[in-house]
Amino acid sequence: MKLKKYLAAAAAALLLSVSGTAAAERLISGEGLPENCRQLQASVAKSGPLLLFSDSPEMVYQKGVLYRDVVEGDVRIFFHHVNAMDSNKKIAVLLKNNQGLRPSDYTVKKKGLGTPSWNYMYAGKTSQQEYFSHEQQSESGSLGFSRSRELLTGQGMLLAPGKLLVGTIDLHLSRPVEISVLMCDLKNDLELFSSDASVLPMDEHPLRGSFQNADWQYNVKTPIAVNKQQPAMLELAASCQGFAKGKDATTSLDAENYGNYGVMYDVNFEIGGTEKVKLLLNPLGGLFAGYGILEHNGSRQLLALPGSSLSIGDSYDDMLEVATLEPGKYKFIWSPPGASNLPVRLYWQSAAL
Repeated sequence: MKLKKYLAAAAAALLLSVSGTAAAERLISGEGLPENCRQLQASVAKSGPLLLFSDSPEMVYQKGVLYRDVVEGDVRIFFHHVNAMDSNKKIAVLLKNNQGLRPSDYTVKKKGLGTPSWNYMYAGKTSQQEYFSHEQQSESGSLGFSRSRELLTGQGMLLAPGKLLVGTIDLHLSRPVEISVLMCDLKNDLELFSSDASVLPMDEHPLRGSFQNADWQYNVKTPIAVNKQQPAMLELAASCQGFAKGKDATTSLDAENYGNYGVMYDVNFEIGGTEKVKLLLNPLGGLFAGYGILEHNGSRQLLALPGSSLSIGDSYDDMLEVATLEPGKYKFIWSPPGASNLPVRLYWQSAAL
């Protein structure tokens, strides 16, 4: 997902609340990236749900089906679409049991729906704020044959012209169900529209498809011990590491998730030695606005990335101090935010600096 065009003048007015985040953060900029870094080695294990990724066409110029697949089991839906038409439209994610006479049970485990916005960074960041911020009550039901259920609000969401909506939904399906991401008129009946509408072609950015194993676990192989002369670094969501590969269910063509949007990263590491270490994030690719989780000793801390402003990454060497860590084992959980740029780097530096 390339850098999105957004309303820079509105950014200052759309800063997010930082309630529930870690304490003070510090932005380091204009000092260059750390030198003499030790690049950490990590093993990578891929597991988790099937990811349905819907981001092409990103700018939706006509009504239709944006993505569709028939799936079962654990599923994650990630969608990212702008209403590029000249009137209000409705965006919806529709489950429909049209695969057999037996009912299919569904459970929505978690979802994060951003605030629709002309400011794309804001839309992406609010989606992650909701997704990561708290434990959510699950929603369960059963779909008999030909029955449907809309997952955003029960009837879709209004999307004004020029606004972006980003969403992530985790669910489980006991039997195969058709999932459709739709954009239509406000007055359209979703079931009838889904049955009759055509699948829209992708735009010039082939960012849609279905991808197995959407949870990537990075396990840093050795405890991290740093000194003032040599910080440690791990790069994530970089093209050299490869992205998720799958199929576009609407065309049967091979698909690649450039950026791994919708993939959840669990970075497991241990701080060795006896000294405190600072964890920093560098959005090497450009503007970045998201959320994450830091786990340690059974505690779970929400992190705004960043919290004191909408985004970071105006300069290639922007470094956000995420936390100061005592020796021990940690997990950093994050996912590439919609509208943000990649890759990112994590740095571990001596807290004595």
